[in-house]
Amino acid sequence: MDSTIRAPRRNRSELAQYVHRPEFKHVMYFSPEPSNPPHSTNLACLSAIIETLNIENDPYVISLRSQLAKSHPGTPEYQKTDQKLSKVIQKESSFTHKGLRDFERAATDIRDDLGAWAADWFVWKVIERAKRAANPFDNMMVTWKRSEKAYLLEALEKVEVSPVSYYADDITDDSSDKVRTLIDCLLMEKATAESLNEIYSTIVFVQRRDAVLALAELLMHHPSTKNVFRVGTLLGSSDSAHRHAMMDITRNLVLKSHDETLEDFKIGELNLLVSTSVAEEGIDIQACGSVIRWDPPPNMASYAQSRGRARRSRSTFTLMFEEGGKQQGQVTKWQELERQMVALYNDPRRDLALGVDETVPEDDEEDENVAFRIESTQ
Repeated sequence: MDSTIRAPRRNRSELAQYVHRPEFKHVMYFSPEPSNPPHSTNLACLSAIIETLNIENDPYVISLRSQLAKSHPGTPEYQKTDQKLSKVIQKESSFTHKGLRDFERAATDIRDDLGAWAADWFVWKVIERAKRAANPFDNMMVTWKRSEKAYLLEALEKVEVSPVSYYADDITDDSSDKVRTLIDCLLMEKATAESLNEIYSTIVFVQRRDAVLALAELLMHHPSTKNVFRVGTLLGSSDSAHRHAMMDITRNLVLKSHDETLEDFKIGELNLLVSTSVAEEGIDIQACGSVIRWDPPPNMASYAQSRGRARRSRSTFTLMFEEGGKQQGQVTKWQELERQMVALYNDPRRDLALGVDETVPEDDEEDENVAFRIESTQ
């Protein structure tokens, strides 16, 4: 791309009065030992049933075997179907088997990141919705084939899950240290804002949309936050690998539309948004006083864009780091790269090197009396 970055210099001091760089902070948390993860009863039940499934009973495999039986060996059609069948069996990549494994992995990540309570809630809630979507007479997921719905429903009926307990002790005892660290940070930010007579508002950026749902549910019911924060969620609406997969039913767990959530946040009806990267840019979100990254930013652009949401005169940008992890060093590199980039595009000598004449002709001096008219509209 042939482009040039231009930065204002003559009015920079005036612009600086309206652009506020947030205070950078970081908090540390401890992750569970990989050899001793939290125990989620519902996740364990789901995993046990997945282990018993036989890919040969999958409707897609049965359909491919039927096509193969009708084809003549040695023909291109036979070879193509045979290769497809072998791949599906080897990788267990049918709609149902892959969907259930994706579901299990998502629940496992939530268990390790948020704790057993959040994982139990997620498995219970998704299975509840999946049973409705898998009903052959339900139109929740029109892209699912009836045979796949019946097969999935049969598997889900075997998973003996239980609704989660909303008692305070059960939630706090089965939440991770990362959750406790986040809650402490949220409460501290709110107390600081109120002590300065400022309106409190925060966005927590989370990488995965399933983790957004689980974290929001936990914050809405945790005894330390349920009567303190008014929580909303933003998940994004672009196409993804999950768009027509089993895990796409998580979209139906969001109660409000994007526009409703953003409007509620703007007017103060909500003061805490848990969001995927959809809130980093491209949609109208008012400047807020605090931005917290639950997950480390995946790249410098995400780091800069999410930080840019904290634009109030007194705002903070907080990164959460795993104790003993390597992410903190990466962010230090991003900060240094950003400093170098700003220094380069603000350096007046770069225009001389590019042959750009910054001299303003007398005829181009600003004139308050100049008017722009379109003759055809007079």
